[in-house]
Amino acid sequence: MHNYHISMASLNCPISEFFPKVDVEVGNELFWYIFDGEPTPTDGYIDLDENTPGLGLTVNEDSLKRFKIIE
Repeated sequence: MHNYHISMASLNCPISEFFPKVDVEVGNELFWYIFDGEPTPTDGYIDLDENTPGLGLTVNEDSLKRFKIIE
């Protein structure tokens, strides 16, 4: 999500990677399950809401309950 804002602010970088939602294995896949607000592309473009503060993400508290942290 943070890369979208960098890309949008730079004329030298008109594209950004997009990773679709996938099943949880390990690592970064958890992002889609614990955060809400990730924009979805439409016709190959992602629009960011200028009225949403920060990165535009919120923590999905209900989804967090599905996971157990093991140390």
